[in-house]
Amino acid sequence: MATRKGIIVTAIILGAIAAGSSVVWLVPQNRASPVVVSDYGNELEGVKDRHALIMAAMDSNLKSMLNKTISPDDFVSMAQTSSSQTTSLITELIESNPPPEWRPSYLNLDEALKKYNDYLTETISLANMMKNGISPTDLSNEMSKIDSMRNDTVSFIEKANETRP
Repeated sequence: MATRKGIIVTAIILGAIAAGSSVVWLVPQNRASPVVVSDYGNELEGVKDRHALIMAAMDSNLKSMLNKTISPDDFVSMAQTSSSQTTSLITELIESNPPPEWRPSYLNLDEALKKYNDYLTETISLANMMKNGISPTDLSNEMSKIDSMRNDTVSFIEKANETRP
């Protein structure tokens, strides 16, 4: 027969097992795998190359929309996709956590990507204006604003190149 002492010891053991397994399930665990970068120069170049592809595609798409070979709605869809891709590149730069000597270059490229997202937002605004009809003067003003934003992006890319260690 079970003694009172045996029952108490068994209850304590079962309680400890239950508490231990509960802690495993209740304590939040960091499931995101960290980005491990060993070559910060190649990481920076990879992000710049992918961004250059996005820029080239959107330049072509903008020209096509202005020439009316693609619809403003199609352009908006492509610009939103490009914005999402650009945001992913920003996240990649932030998560790579570069050492101090690479930080200025990474920060300048990060700023270029943010400016490019602003540029994409402005081109989406232009597409919406074109859907509703836009005067030549308004189109000219909007294009000069868009060109200025794109130049800001290129300027930060150049700064990122200049600040490389």
